[in-house]
Amino acid sequence: MSSEQYEGPGPRQYAVRSYNQRMARRVARRAHVDGEGAAAVAFTFNNLATMTVFGMVEDTARFVPVIGPLVDLAFSIVGFYFHRIVLVTDQKVYVFRDWPLHYPGKLLMTHGRGPGVVQLGAPAASSFMRFIRRGQLTFRDGTTVYHTVIFIRRARYIAQEANLPAGH
Repeated sequence: MSSEQYEGPGPRQYAVRSYNQRMARRVARRAHVDGEGAAAVAFTFNNLATMTVFGMVEDTARFVPVIGPLVDLAFSIVGFYFHRIVLVTDQKVYVFRDWPLHYPGKLLMTHGRGPGVVQLGAPAASSFMRFIRRGQLTFRDGTTVYHTVIFIRRARYIAQEANLPAGH
């Protein structure tokens, strides 16, 4: 079974890294999600075009010595309107608007965890578009966010954890 089609429940294919769990706890605190244990977080974009432009610049800037972090910070501040935060707790899945420096803004969507909550990728697209959209997270209510293809593991964490029953 390909991870792009993972719709749980079942054994976890990926162990969520401790760094992602720490960031998820930090985001949950900032979002005032009380009484729920944070499982995973991903920083995404609201549409495919901004993911392609802003995401690729932000991700590749990290590899440029000296000025890379400054370019990444500048694009994060300029493009925060297009950013979305996807947070999975032990009970629910949340999508927030993103303020600069990854502070959750307006709550855009919430779902309880469980099978079929989110689908990763776009299986009906052409092979090129499947590659570009492999970080696409489509939720049960039609909400769609896009994660860049470079750090795709974060989107896989979201799909895996969101599709497991609450409490897992």
